[in-house]
Parts: sequence; structure tokens; C-alpha cells
Amino acid sequence: MGKLQHYVPRFYLRAWAKDEKIYCLQDGNIRNPNIKNVGAENYFYRLQELSPEDVAFLREGIVKDSPQGLKSSHEELLQAFAAPHLAKKALQEKGLATPEVIAEVDRTIIELNEKFHTSIEESFRPYLAAMQQGDLRFLEDQARTAVFYKGLAVQYARTNHLKKSRQIFQPERFDLYMRIMNPLVHILSSNVGLSLYAERERHNVILLDNLTTVSFITADQPVINIAASPFDTEIPERFELYYPVSPQKAMLLLDPGSDFLPSSTTVSATTVHLYNLKMAAHSYRQTFASSPEPLASVRDDLPAYMSCF
Repeated sequence: MGKLQHYVPRFYLRAWAKDEKIYCLQDGNIRNPNIKNVGAENYFYRLQELSPEDVAFLREGIVKDSPQGLKSSHEELLQAFAAPHLAKKALQEKGLATPEVIAEVDRTIIELNEKFHTSIEESFRPYLAAMQQGDLRFLEDQARTAVFYKGLAVQYARTNHLKKSRQIFQPERFDLYMRIMNPLVHILSSNVGLSLYAERERHNVILLDNLTTVSFITADQPVINIAASPFDTEIPERFELYYPVSPQKAMLLLDPGSDFLPSSTTVSATTVHLYNLKMAAHSYRQTFASSPEPLASVRDDLPAYMSCF
């Protein structure tokens, strides 16, 4: 039963890796670890036991105001994520909790959400590969576009909410957040994904080409809202996304008339460095690159960049 669970897909990081090793900036230090050891935490997806009050909080605070067409799937998700702990308690109360049975329930508690995320990532994977080749034709198909936006929203939500919750919540509220985090991420990302899909005609989805000697970097928060400050904890007024897909390619999802709308899809080294600073500023814990040089530049310039907010 594996305990190290990845919140950044290894297939995504391979665009920056050589022989499965990637350069990583963390706590001011640049290392060159294997991709299996980054973008991961022990039992990151483990399901926490949800109390009736926790479920009620999610229903009243999130599900109630979700799009009507998603409410039933949100309810199914809550039931599925609560079921393993309820089953474990029922088995113990009935005296049926043999070591073998409990081991199987514990496996479900640890792996169910990870498998759910893996399924979403695998559905998104073809669109990542297409963008890496400079191809956005999948956006011409409504079904594929819906899957694309859902996958993008999951990658945005996965560590973003955890980082911000650490900043703003008192210990008891943070404990609540940690219990409900797994279903919350799926509910919110489904809502955001549907919203992006519904407004797809007004978005500009652009691929940036980087032909410079300065590579795009990425991070353990690979999809960021460039219209928001890295210090923002409130719901952002604008939602414009930046997503590097390789050292040479990056995606922008912009509003009409956006301040970030480029005059050319071929970017300069200065623009690449600016986007690298944005990526590092919004990162959860780690920033990644195909070589140490862009990480060193980001490390040197990030304090001055952050002071601008």
C-alpha cells in the first residue's frame, strides 16, 4: 500500500525531466531529484472521517449553491468519500472487524481519492500532449473541451486551496478544512470547470511559444490565476489562467481585452522570466525546471517581485 501520493502528475513533469530527474527549487535550495520524489506528500489523498456536521457544512456552504446539474454528483461524491469510514465503524461495532477486512477498508481510505484523481489526470493527458505539440484543435469538440476544462480546474484547485487555507484559518478551522479538503477540491473544481466550459466562447485560449534560451519553469501549483496576487485569500474578481506545458510552451486562458493578451505568441526572454516569477510566487512548496539556471534567476529576483504586491 503506497503512502507517497503525487499531486503533480509525473507524466506532466517529464517535459522538464532528463532520465527521470528534474531540477527543483525548495526553501532556497536547488536540487536534482527523481520526479517520483517531488510534487508529493505521504497520504496526501487519504480520506478523513467526515462527521455529520462536516457533511452538513459542505452541503450548506458549497453544494447548495452549486450548479443544479452538478448537485446530484456532488451528493454521490460525499457519500462515496464518507462510506469507507462508516463501513469501518459498522464492522467494528458488529464484531466483524478482522485484520484482513480492516486492511481492505484502510486500503480504500488511502487509495480511493488517489484513483479518482488519477482517472481525471489520464482523461486530461491527451490534451496536455496536444498543447505540447502546439495543437488546440480539441477545443473544437464540445465533449473534449468539457473534459479539458474539468482537468484544468482540478490542477488549479488541488494545492491552491490548501496553501491559502494555511494562511487564513485558525487551527480549529484549519482542522475542519483538512477533514473536508478532498471532497471540497472535487466539488469546487467541478463547479469551476463547468463555469469555464459554459463561458468557453468568450475565452481566449492561447499557446505561447518560447524560442529563447530561458526556459519556462513550472511548480507544484502548475495552473495559476495570473490576474490575482499570490497573497489574495478572497475570491478573485478575475480568473485568467497560466499553465506552462513544457519548457518551450505555455497556455493562457484570458478574458476578452485582458491586460495579459500578448501582441505575439512568440515570447521574449524577459517575458519568460516574468511568467517564471509568477509561477514561483504562486507555488505551493516547490518550483521545477529543466536546468538550474532559471531557478537560480527566480530565486534571486523573487523577493523584489513579491514586494510589488
